[in-house]
Amino acid sequence: MAYRQTNKVMEKLQSKKKEILKAAREVFAENSYQGTSIKTIAQKAKIATGTFYLYFTNKDALITMIVEEMFHELLECIKHERAHFTDGFDKLQASMEACIKLFVKEKNMAKILLVQVPGVNNAFNAKLIDIENELIKLTKEDLDELKKQDRIPHEDTFVTALAFVGSFRQVIINWLREGKPEDLEAAFATLMKYNLKGMGKGDVS
Repeated sequence: MAYRQTNKVMEKLQSKKKEILKAAREVFAENSYQGTSIKTIAQKAKIATGTFYLYFTNKDALITMIVEEMFHELLECIKHERAHFTDGFDKLQASMEACIKLFVKEKNMAKILLVQVPGVNNAFNAKLIDIENELIKLTKEDLDELKKQDRIPHEDTFVTALAFVGSFRQVIINWLREGKPEDLEAAFATLMKYNLKGMGKGDVS
């Protein structure tokens, strides 16, 4: 009986935590990271401000969990998109397309996580580096596969992967900061063609 009660309590706590995270994402998306107070998040989640501290020590702890959530969502999205393909070039495109889709869908949160938050806390920078490194790793695996098939020049695939991921990152950052390019999905298509040609794919038009 006590075990069941403990489980119910834990489920209730987890449910409330998810509600706070959901509310926080909505509030952060409407405001800036610096312009959002714990009180505002608590009001959105319909809890007392003091209750917030039962779940998170401060705003940094909250945003760290949101970063981890989005990191997980992004990786799951990438894996899902890549699962439809076996060709290395198709998998490369699927990886970047998954990123673009998520950032377009969650533009305000992406701006907070990629532009605002990194300047506030080094821990967030480390998490973003983890995300980028994971993308570089997947890209290198695809390039190594293409290299073995003699479909791309026998160059350093790590350097190529860095350039590939870095070019998309720069375009996304500029889009979030300056609003340019206005059409990120169209820019993605252009950048994808540019990168594939640079890698030596001959049938890109």
